[in-house]
Amino acid sequence: DMEATQPNSAGKRHGGGKYGEIVLTRIVERGLPIAVFFNSKKWLNPEMEELLKRHGIQTFDVSEHNLEEIIRDYEAEVLYTPLLSDMTEKVEGCKVIATQHGLRGYELPIDLMKLRYKSQFKVREIARSMVLNFFPSLNRKRIDRLRRESVMMKGKIDFVTVSEHSAYSIKTYFPEINFDTRKVFYSPSTVKEQELEKKYDERYFLLVSGNRWEKNNLRAIMALDRLYCQHQIGGFEVMVTGAKSPKEYRYTINNPEHFHFLGYVDDNELAQLYHDAYCLIYPSLNEGFGYPPLEAMAYGVPVISSPFTSIQEVCQQASLYTNPFSVEEIMSRILMMTNQKIWTDYSKRAKTRYQEVKERQDIDLDRLIDYIYKVA
Repeated sequence: DMEATQPNSAGKRHGGGKYGEIVLTRIVERGLPIAVFFNSKKWLNPEMEELLKRHGIQTFDVSEHNLEEIIRDYEAEVLYTPLLSDMTEKVEGCKVIATQHGLRGYELPIDLMKLRYKSQFKVREIARSMVLNFFPSLNRKRIDRLRRESVMMKGKIDFVTVSEHSAYSIKTYFPEINFDTRKVFYSPSTVKEQELEKKYDERYFLLVSGNRWEKNNLRAIMALDRLYCQHQIGGFEVMVTGAKSPKEYRYTINNPEHFHFLGYVDDNELAQLYHDAYCLIYPSLNEGFGYPPLEAMAYGVPVISSPFTSIQEVCQQASLYTNPFSVEEIMSRILMMTNQKIWTDYSKRAKTRYQEVKERQDIDLDRLIDYIYKVA
C-alpha cells in the first residue's frame, strides 16, 4: 500500500510514509514478489517512482481502479499496509497485514495549549477541547467509543507494531486482542548515512514539525523566547521546520530576529539541519516510535526531549529529559545544554545510542519482511 506513504493529515512527509518507503525498498532489494498501488493524484516521492520503474515493479492506480479489482487482477495473497486504517477493514480476497505505529488517539493528553496553534483554533475544536478538559469522564467515554469502533477489534487484520511501548499500549487499551509481543519490529532507520559538510555556520537549536500541536513546539519556542529576554542564550539561533511563520501560533514572539521558520523542507535539507544543529529540542507529547531524536543522534547532536510514550524506550540515557508541560523546565534543560561539559557528554551518548538502536532496526526490518512473506 504505497498510498500510505503519500501526503495525509500529518503532512507531505510523515513518519509512517518514510517507514513504508524503507520497507518497500528492502523488499525490492531482496527480490521478493511485489506489486504496489498508489494514488496518482497525490504526490509520490520521486525516489520511489524511480525505484519502481528501475525494477519493473507492477503498479496500480487507486484513483482509476478500486482496491478490490486490484487484488483480484493481481491475484494477491497478502496486502501489506504500513499504516493501519479503516480502508483495510473492507478488503476481501486476501490476507491483510498492517503496521499499527501507536495509539495517539487514545494516549494523547487533553492539552489546551493546542488551541494556540491556529490550525486548531476553530469553534468546534475549542468547544470540544474545553469540554473534554473539564469533564474527564467524557474523554473516557470517547476513548471507549474509539476502542469499540476500531478496526483492531474486528479481528480481520493481522497487525504488527514498532516499539515495546506501542505493544504494551495495545495490550492496555485492547486486552481482548491478546497481542503477541513477538510482533514488535522496530521502525527501520531513516538515516541516510552520508558524509555532510557543514552548511550553517551559526549555532542553533532545532525544532521539527513545528505546525503539529502534539509535537509541542510552541512551549519550546516560549522557553527559548524567555531565555532571549533574559539574555541567557546569546549567540544561538532557532530553526523551526514545518511552520512557515510565527503567525501559525497565537503567541507573539518577543525576539523574532532569532527565530527562523523554514516551512516544509525535503529529506536532504532536513538531514543537513540535523547535522549542523547544536541541539534538537523535541518535547513531543506522543510517539509510536519517534524518528527525530535518532536522526539527530546519528550526527552526534544532543537531544532534549520529553520522556513520554516510546521516546524514553528509544533514547534511554542518551536524551536530556524534560517535563513537556513546563516551559520553565524546558528553559532549565536548554540552559543545561549550553554547558559545554554536559553538551559533550550527551553528544557522545547520542552516537552510542544511535548505533545500538540501528543494529536492532536493521535486524527487525528483515524480520518484519520475513513475517509478511512467512519466510521464517
